[in-house]
Amino acid sequence: TFTASPGEVVILAGANGSGKSTLIKLLAGVLSPSAGKCEWSEGGKVIEYEALQERIGFVAPYLELYNELTAAEHIEFVAQLKSKVVSREESVALLTSFGLNDAIASSARYVGKYSSGMQQRVRFAMAFACSPDVLFLDEPSSNLDDVGTAILFEKIRAFTGMVFIATNDAKEKSLGTKVITL
Repeated sequence: TFTASPGEVVILAGANGSGKSTLIKLLAGVLSPSAGKCEWSEGGKVIEYEALQERIGFVAPYLELYNELTAAEHIEFVAQLKSKVVSREESVALLTSFGLNDAIASSARYVGKYSSGMQQRVRFAMAFACSPDVLFLDEPSSNLDDVGTAILFEKIRAFTGMVFIATNDAKEKSLGTKVITL
């Protein structure tokens, strides 16, 4: 059991195979526990799974993208899943804020043609698209170059909600306000 508050960056650290990625998936509601329970509450009231999904952003290098969609279409799709609307202009602006140039962010080029680093930037734009309260990041700087990592770290530092990062990377760990070692 632990408590996290808005503005905190909780690092989930541990050896390979210790369960960092599994725990972050459990916290995000991506996996269901085989025993015990994972429960979110606010003000003493339990937050149900469906309500939680509308309030989170999740990024992992293994998160699949649709190869036949453009970057902007990915953001618009995520917004629709959360019953929100994000315009094409807002999508492009968000993508460029993560370092995709305007020509790529607004193009009809499918993400299946993007490099792994460009795809990771799309994943972050998707996670931030609907102004989440909580971010779950599994090895977030995977596939990012130094510029992409700097942009990401700036965004994490500016984020006012809670952030959970599963990592063993020393630079990513330096973002933490609390560390849970598995």
